[in-house]
Amino acid sequence: MLLERFNRGDDAAFDRIVTRYAAEVAALANRLLGWPQDVDDVVQDVFMAAFTGLRKFRGDCKLRSWLFTITINTCRRHRRRLGRLRSVPLEDAAPNLYLNEQAEMAAIDSETFARVRRAVRMLPARYREVVVLRYLQGLETGEICRLLGISTNAMNVRLNRARKRLKEDLLELIEVTA
Repeated sequence: MLLERFNRGDDAAFDRIVTRYAAEVAALANRLLGWPQDVDDVVQDVFMAAFTGLRKFRGDCKLRSWLFTITINTCRRHRRRLGRLRSVPLEDAAPNLYLNEQAEMAAIDSETFARVRRAVRMLPARYREVVVLRYLQGLETGEICRLLGISTNAMNVRLNRARKRLKEDLLELIEVTA
């Protein structure tokens, strides 16, 4: 096991941990921050914290969950450190008038996806965290509560409030598909 090898002094085991989990940590950080410019810095901070704390890791949870906890906390610190909101750039979507029907449908789906992504990014951090962890990372309620250090009730309240905001922000899309 990689943890055992690392604890015996094999630093190459940590490189394998980074290789195994870097993409998931980066995806989570990108989704939580809402802007991709700072993801590399946050991922680096996450793995620096993991490296210094890995010898203290007790194994009460999966290594992936532990890294996600560090990622969430690092994203929170990063947002506080910036002390400002960043605007989310809108993707340029210049439609090509000569697209065939299949490509046109793909463009509509892409535009819809971009709008949903922007709406999620605009959620307050506490709501965005539960949405990202539940729907984009696919985590179960218990694991989300452990990662965020909140009760099941608090998680459900945040999730319901996030869904309500998303429904309001995306009402036009909902009406079109209904």
